[in-house]
Amino acid sequence: MTIEATAWALFAAHRDGTAPLTQRAGAFTGQIAVAPDQPLSEKQRRWLDKLVERAGLPPLADGG
Repeated sequence: MTIEATAWALFAAHRDGTAPLTQRAGAFTGQIAVAPDQPLSEKQRRWLDKLVERAGLPPLADGG
């Protein structure tokens, strides 16, 4: 799954109530959804990985 598709999947999980996002996490996810070509810092990548894990989504590949 691409980073962009992952962001949209996180929104879907939030919408259906399986993985609610905080306002901050939602803003971060939105940034990824609209600008997927922007590189993530290591800290941002770790946060995204945590959000993905909490939502029960498949982990991102190393290239994202």
